[in-house]
Amino acid sequence: MPIRRPPRVLASVLAAAGIAVAIASCSHLAPLGPDASLPQPHHLRSPFVLEAMRVQPPTPAGGCPAGYTALPGNNPTIPGPASSSGITQCYRKTGTPVTITSAAVSPVSPVSAPKPPPGQKAPVQYGFVITLPAADIPGLTAVTTTAYHARGALAISIAGKTWALPPVGGPFRGPQFQIPMPSRNQALQIQRMLAPSG
Repeated sequence: MPIRRPPRVLASVLAAAGIAVAIASCSHLAPLGPDASLPQPHHLRSPFVLEAMRVQPPTPAGGCPAGYTALPGNNPTIPGPASSSGITQCYRKTGTPVTITSAAVSPVSPVSAPKPPPGQKAPVQYGFVITLPAADIPGLTAVTTTAYHARGALAISIAGKTWALPPVGGPFRGPQFQIPMPSRNQALQIQRMLAPSG
């Protein structure tokens, strides 16, 4: 599939917000290229929300600046060293969220992982492709542009929980993007929450 290095994500819990979240490493979430096939979008089983997040490291004292929420650092794949308080990153919402109610959701399949450092083996990741209707592309472009200019991330929330918070490699201008997860079970769980019953 024509995608630029999908992020490696692992499930974690945002202690302050009490929500499940997958955290991306240094790779970026990227749109699929124009040669990808375009399936027909349908009404989703559960809508999802895309929201730009501004991300920054904790203060030297180990906390977050005013207006930011702590992202716990109990996972070695979260970018940046954890502070003495265990915080790796701090985030806050920025811009207007976009709610997606219709899309095509592909089956789960293995995806290309980012190239690992020398001497390490690339982990196997799984994911699925989301294809938005034309009417939702401007909203996707706007929210990913906001995240990109904030040098932040794109929160992907379903049923009130944030499941992924990957960095954005640039504004998305097309209808397709891929959501990679660290395990097949996580990818299947999220894909089933979205895919319309058929």
